[in-house]
Amino acid sequence: MEENRALRRLFADAVPAVEDAELRGRLEVAATGADGDLKVSALEASNAALRGLLIELHAHVEELESPAARRAEDAIWRELAASTERRRLVIGPF
Repeated sequence: MEENRALRRLFADAVPAVEDAELRGRLEVAATGADGDLKVSALEASNAALRGLLIELHAHVEELESPAARRAEDAIWRELAASTERRRLVIGPF
């Protein structure tokens, strides 16, 4: 849930940087979404869709030269790092 919320916030913040109207519309829709079903399978499916949209956003802003695109790209990299940290598994000493 935490990651899905973070991705939706990132999409909302990135909308002004997006020059493609179709992608901007999909980001706006995704940004207003919520996880109504809290089953792991439903959260994973939602996360997969959001991460697919994140990839599209990342590819788009990488091609742009604006300061807003750089801010969006920086936010994407921060979220990818945070996502990796969320998934980190710490195993105690053997």
